[in-house]
Amino acid sequence: MASKNGFPPIIGTYNGINYYMRNGKQCQRKAGGGFTSESIKNNPKMQGIRDRNKEMTLCSKFTMNFKDAMSPFFKEIHDGTLHERLMKLFMKIRTLDETPEGKRTAGRGLKSDTGRKLLKEFKFTAGPDGWNILGPVVAFDTKTGTLNAASFDPGRLKFPKGSTHFFLDYGVLEYDLKTEVFRFILNEGTLVVEKGDEARELVLEVPEKPMKGGLVFGVVKVRFYQKVGDQFYESGAKGGVGIGVVTNE
Repeated sequence: MASKNGFPPIIGTYNGINYYMRNGKQCQRKAGGGFTSESIKNNPKMQGIRDRNKEMTLCSKFTMNFKDAMSPFFKEIHDGTLHERLMKLFMKIRTLDETPEGKRTAGRGLKSDTGRKLLKEFKFTAGPDGWNILGPVVAFDTKTGTLNAASFDPGRLKFPKGSTHFFLDYGVLEYDLKTEVFRFILNEGTLVVEKGDEARELVLEVPEKPMKGGLVFGVVKVRFYQKVGDQFYESGAKGGVGIGVVTNE
C-alpha cells in the first residue's frame, strides 16, 4: 500500500523511531516503548506485571481443580460461561489473601469471611440458589459435615413448567491448604421431593468426616423432573438445575 505522497510505507525501526501502519495510515513513535516478552521477564519495572501473571496462573489452576472436584454436580450444567465466571470469582477472592502480591491465592482468600461469603453468594446456575433450596435457617458443622436446614420448604422453589419433583443431592467439599488438593465427599442417597410437599426440618450428612484444618463447605444440588407413571424425566427447561454452597460464616 502506498502512502499519500506515492511512496511505499515505512515499516520498522530507524534512528530510534518505530514506523508502522494503523488503519491504513502511516504512524510512528519513539522506539523502546510498550511491553515485550523480554522486558516483562527481566525489567525490574515490570515486577508488578510478573506478579499478576503468576497469580492469574495459580488462580486458573485453582479454578480447574475446583471444577474437577465438583464434577459430580457440574456434569449436568451446560453453561459455556461457567469457567470464566468462576475464574473472575476466584481472582477477586485471591485479593483477600494478605500474602504479598505475587503469592496470593484463592485458597487462602477463602479463609476470610468475605471470601466465603462471595463463594456462598455465587450464582452457579439459573436455577435455585442455596437460600431458595434450604431456607434462611441453616446450621453447618464443618467438623462432621452435617447440615441442618430448620425451615426447608419445597414451596420456596420455582418449579420449571411441567416439573412435578426435584431430586436433592448433598456433598461436602474440602480443600487442603497445605497440599492444595480438593476432595468431594458425596452423600450416599438422593432425596426425592414432590411439588406440594410440606415444609420440614432437613438433616443432611456425609459418610465420612472432613479432614481437620482444611476449608470445608456444604454443597446442595437440586435437579427437576417430571414424573409420568413410574418414570422420571429430567426437565430441560432453564433453571432445571440449582446449586448452592453453605459455609460457616
